[in-house]
Amino acid sequence: MFDNLIARAIVPITVAVTGFVIFGCVLLYSFIKADMTAEASRQLDRCANTVIKATKSAMMEDDRAAIQDIMANVGTRSDVALLKIYDHLGNTRFAGLEGPESLEGVIDGHIAGYLEESSIAEARHAVDHANGHIAVSLPIPSEPQCYTAACHVHAENEQVLGFLSVGVSSINLEKTLALLRTRMIIFSVMVLFLTVGGVMALLRVNLFLPILRLTRNAELATQGASEAELPKSDHKLGRLNKDFRLLVKQRDQARQELLACKDADKEG
Repeated sequence: MFDNLIARAIVPITVAVTGFVIFGCVLLYSFIKADMTAEASRQLDRCANTVIKATKSAMMEDDRAAIQDIMANVGTRSDVALLKIYDHLGNTRFAGLEGPESLEGVIDGHIAGYLEESSIAEARHAVDHANGHIAVSLPIPSEPQCYTAACHVHAENEQVLGFLSVGVSSINLEKTLALLRTRMIIFSVMVLFLTVGGVMALLRVNLFLPILRLTRNAELATQGASEAELPKSDHKLGRLNKDFRLLVKQRDQARQELLACKDADKEG
């Protein structure tokens, strides 16, 4: 009986608590993943803007060798997977590092989207957690120096000089997310064991042991023990224990009254 009672009491609570914890962990993980990915994208944006600023002066002087050197130096970073500058027609002008095919396809989509727009657009991001890459493409806006300098041929109405695409490895981000997933799984397992153990301990102290004591009292009462002879109650079963002892007390009083009636009949 108690095994069945334990199962019926523990299983629903365990399922409810563990399910809530798992749902909370999944939801929290999704938020953390989104925040960390957004922060990685912002860092990549800052890196891309730095490359644009570094190459702008060389562009003004039409120093192609300096631009290529800057691209090559940035491409030596271990986390950089792709680095390219395109002209306003989408043709590759400078390449610091050729990226993998999966990343090249994403960047080609970015450039194709830019070419379909007539005005300066926002930066385009792509996060590929499966292949471990984060990429950004952004337009290189035109400035007065670009169409007033003698060595440049850009028209004043051209808003975009070209486009810059940067792709970096997200291995460190993926490792951090994997570590976070592992710790959340461990936490969920710990909550599962804590829930089972805690519920079992609370039920044993506050329910099962009092029921066992009440069962023992009932057994003693059926053997003829009076209410005064029963072990003292711990009051954990509340009204149930009081009602049981009251029944035993009423039984004892009924016995005494019955014996008194029998004695009176004998004397009569």
